[in-house]
Amino acid sequence: MCIELFAQRLRKSLQINKVSQSELARRINKSQSVVNNYCSGEREPSLEVLVLICKALGESADYLLGIDIEK
Repeated sequence: MCIELFAQRLRKSLQINKVSQSELARRINKSQSVVNNYCSGEREPSLEVLVLICKALGESADYLLGIDIEK
């Protein structure tokens, strides 16, 4: 996983969906600081958490991971 691309696309998805980091944290049952680390590229989610993020934001894993081209 290219963590920088994941972080960039996660931030973009949050913005487009008008979801705050704290709201995403609540939806995936993680702390806001963990989500902040995902958004800043300091940490990458496990596969299980990636699935939760995708469901919470209505995004595909392919998009967030950089497999699909920009929306």
